[in-house]
Amino acid sequence: MSGLALVAAQLGATVSGSDTKRSIFFDSLHDTGLIELHLGHDTGNLPAAGEIVYSSAIRSDNVERAAANERGLTELHRSALLAQLTRMNRTIAVAGAHGKTTTAALLAYVLDQAGLQPTYIVGGLLRKPALHARAGAGRLLVIEADESDRSLLDYAVNIALITNVDLDHVGDAGGYESKDDVADVLARFAKGADLTVGSQQAADELGERLPELVTAVPARTANPTAFVLDDETYDLSLPGWHNAENAALVVRVARELGCSPEAIREALATFPGLARRFELRGHTTNGAKVFDDYAHHPTEVAAVLQAARSVTTGRVIAVFQPHLFSRTQQFTTEFAQSLTLADVTYLEPIYPAREDPAAWDHVSSLDIATALPGSGFHYATDRSALATDLATHTESGDAIVLVGAGDITLLAEQIVTG
Repeated sequence: MSGLALVAAQLGATVSGSDTKRSIFFDSLHDTGLIELHLGHDTGNLPAAGEIVYSSAIRSDNVERAAANERGLTELHRSALLAQLTRMNRTIAVAGAHGKTTTAALLAYVLDQAGLQPTYIVGGLLRKPALHARAGAGRLLVIEADESDRSLLDYAVNIALITNVDLDHVGDAGGYESKDDVADVLARFAKGADLTVGSQQAADELGERLPELVTAVPARTANPTAFVLDDETYDLSLPGWHNAENAALVVRVARELGCSPEAIREALATFPGLARRFELRGHTTNGAKVFDDYAHHPTEVAAVLQAARSVTTGRVIAVFQPHLFSRTQQFTTEFAQSLTLADVTYLEPIYPAREDPAAWDHVSSLDIATALPGSGFHYATDRSALATDLATHTESGDAIVLVGAGDITLLAEQIVTG
């Protein structure tokens, strides 16, 4: 939503908007000075005329949507506005269960550094000084194609990237029941694209559904952050082999668009990364590194803990806040298995997001702890006490990884001293 708002404003629209609370996205938009922002929903926030664009989190009985309906204002789901933009540009859309945001941001950065000046809208904040969305002077548009509500099927796609195929959004509007169901939707998304590039895992899962898919499979080197593709070596600023696999997709598409290996190599090495994507927030008093990551699926949790292992000489301490009761129930055992990659794991209560805790009182973070008897996970209900424990019982060389899509990121402010 914030990316759409920023691009619309840069294209000349008058844009205003509201949110229930301040966030890094709210603050980023505010800093641009281009958009009138409101904290809280109120009918007074509505413009006298114009289109109302809303996200899936804003229900039809929201006071602003209800008032807009009474006034006869046109309403668009955010995906409908994004679909309009895809029909106005040559669109490169990044799909897949995991890694969409980082891959789309990396692709936009590479193309921009190579002089192609793309328009892009990314679902996570690039670390400063970069922005997560921009209306570029070129005719290329780089976006994420979110499968959660199947709205990606409405986009006009010229080049499709598929990072991987996995089951995640079991409780969302998409109504997915299996990985096979996800594969069907991703194949339909990519049909008709001039070029589809995917990982080997995506190719294996999609099979005959998408025979035209071109794989980009990197080879390892002695350097854990470097990889080889098409006899060219690239060094990546991000740790973790999952990032190298996604970067290979970026390289393949950038080369198809005429970017030189030299320009791509320089961009990959200088990419600033994203907020809440294995972001180093600082150190504790005792010198332990504190990383912050948005991972909220077992595959993502495993990837971020493996990345942490690759950059530390001491222990990996995970603090995991599950996101959604439905997801926790679906992947209880898988979460437990992924978290065993840490030396120590603290489990916070589930972040409910759009779900009603009263309707899910039978699901708890403790379910993860009991899924693997003897795992030794710690249940942490008092964040202040947890902050004290982390600051006291970690040391230089340790890596504390805050994991989850909720407000676990706020814990960093309590334990980071510099």
